Amino acid sequence: MLHNRGLRRLQDDWCRADTLHSLEIVCKMKRLDWAAIARHFGIRADQPHCPAATVDYRTALQLFEHVAHASNDDGLILDVAASLPLGLYSTFDYVGLCAPNLGTGLNNWVRFLPLRTNFYRMSLEDEGDVSVLQWQVPDCGIPRVQSTYERMAWAIGRIEFAIQDPTAKLLIDISQPAPRRMSDLQRRLGSRLRFGQAQDRIVIPKHYLPRPTPRSEANLYAIVEQAALREMEEYGGRNDPLTRVAEKINEALKSGTVSLEHVAAELGMSQRSLQRLLEAEGTSFRKLTETIRRNMAARYLKDTSLPMKEIAFLLGFSELSAFSRAVKTWYGVPPKSVRLNGDPGMEDSVA
Repeated sequence: MLHNRGLRRLQDDWCRADTLHSLEIVCKMKRLDWAAIARHFGIRADQPHCPAATVDYRTALQLFEHVAHASNDDGLILDVAASLPLGLYSTFDYVGLCAPNLGTGLNNWVRFLPLRTNFYRMSLEDEGDVSVLQWQVPDCGIPRVQSTYERMAWAIGRIEFAIQDPTAKLLIDISQPAPRRMSDLQRRLGSRLRFGQAQDRIVIPKHYLPRPTPRSEANLYAIVEQAALREMEEYGGRNDPLTRVAEKINEALKSGTVSLEHVAAELGMSQRSLQRLLEAEGTSFRKLTETIRRNMAARYLKDTSLPMKEIAFLLGFSELSAFSRAVKTWYGVPPKSVRLNGDPGMEDSVA
C-alpha cells in the first residue's frame, strides 16, 4: 500500500496547460486580470498558449473554481468551452475532427487521452442503439465543478460539430450540480442536459457514429495520427516512475544535494517509500544515481565543450580527480579520451 501511494504522488497528476485557455477567455470577458491570477497560482500567463506545457492538475482545478468565483458567473464556462475554436487542443483535437467518421474520432479521444492528462480516464461503450462516452474522474479532495463543466461542454461542442444535425438527441449527464447562473448552453439543450447525475457521460444515437466528420480527410488524418502516436511516447514518459526519480536525482546532482533524503522529499515521499519503489523496479538509489552519473558524463563529454571541472561539478563530484577516476572505472579510459574518441559504449536506459 505504501508503494502504491508513493507511486501515485510520484507520478504528479497533470493536464495540458491549454486546458486553461477557456479561463483566459472568461477573464477577458469579465475584465479580470488573468496575468495576476495566473501568477498567484504559480503559472505563467502565456502557459495556455505553449503547445507542450503542462500544469499540476490540482492547481488547474483551483484555478477554475477561483475564476468562476471572481467572475460571479459560474455558468459562463459552459458557453465558453462549448464554442472554443476548432484545433485549439492541436493533435488531440485533430485526431477526433479529422477521423474518417465520428465513431473513430470518439475512440481516438479514449485512445489518445494520455496526451491531455494522466488524472482521469474515458471509455466508449455500446448500449443497444446508443453509444456512451463516459469519463472516470477520481476524487482528489478539491472541488472540480468548473473543470467538469469545461470538459463536458468542450466535448458537447465537438460532437455537435461532427454530427452537423441540430435535431440530434444527445443526452448529457454531468455529475456536478447545476450552476446558479444559467448558461446559454443549458437553455439550448433543455432537459437533455442533466446535472447532479451519477456519472459524467454523453449518450449518442449509434447511427451517427459511421458518419464522416466535416473535417474528415484521409491524408491529413494519417499525418495527425502519426503525430499523436509520437506525442504519446513523449507524454508516456511523464508517468514512468524511474523517469521521475531520475529527473530529481539529476537536479540534485547539479545543486550538490543528491541524497536519498533530499530526493524523497522533492518527490513528496518518505525515504522508505522511495526505496520500496526502486526495489520494485529492480534497482536502488545508489545504483540509479551511479547510472545517471555515468550516462550524463558521456553526454557532457561527447556533446558539449564544457570544461572538465564544470562537468565534474554538474555530476556532484567535489574534486576533478574523483570524476576522472569514476570515468576511467566506467569506460576504461580517462575523460579526455571519451571526449576525443566519441562513443564510450552503450548507455543505460535511464538517464
